[in-house]
Amino acid sequence: MQKVGTIINTHGLKGVCKIQLTTDSPAERFASGQTLYTENQRPLTVVSFRIQKGFGYCQFEEIRTIEQAEAIKPMDLYIREEDLPEPEDGHYYYYQLMHCTVYNEQNEELGEVTDILETGANAVLRISSGKGTFLCPYVPAFILAVDPEAKTIHIREIEGLR
Repeated sequence: MQKVGTIINTHGLKGVCKIQLTTDSPAERFASGQTLYTENQRPLTVVSFRIQKGFGYCQFEEIRTIEQAEAIKPMDLYIREEDLPEPEDGHYYYYQLMHCTVYNEQNEELGEVTDILETGANAVLRISSGKGTFLCPYVPAFILAVDPEAKTIHIREIEGLR
């Protein structure tokens, strides 16, 4: 299951939930009819969704009163991995990159992806090992190959990267 947001508050009296979004495609993840799951596996069906001032506002079929909405905050919302669309060739979901072992061109193990930072221009991988942590931009100039099944990433290591 992949986290798509957190219910942080209610909005109005009819059970609309205010959501801190943590997904790259909120319109797709919160499309009408989409089923999301709370952290305790409760299914919630999206009836309507809108974004206002960076927050999502969602009405769920199962939540129709402010009291019902209050009962599920703060709670994380998830989508099942099998419900995610296939990414385009050469693109990966963050969960596929997390905990991948990173190697350089000489096949030397550099560490593991422990975080992904969103900078606006591009994502940046935080790679950690027993020797410390370094950052690697997730751009074609650095990323040579990604194998999500084998959980490996090969990078072009330049001087000063780590």
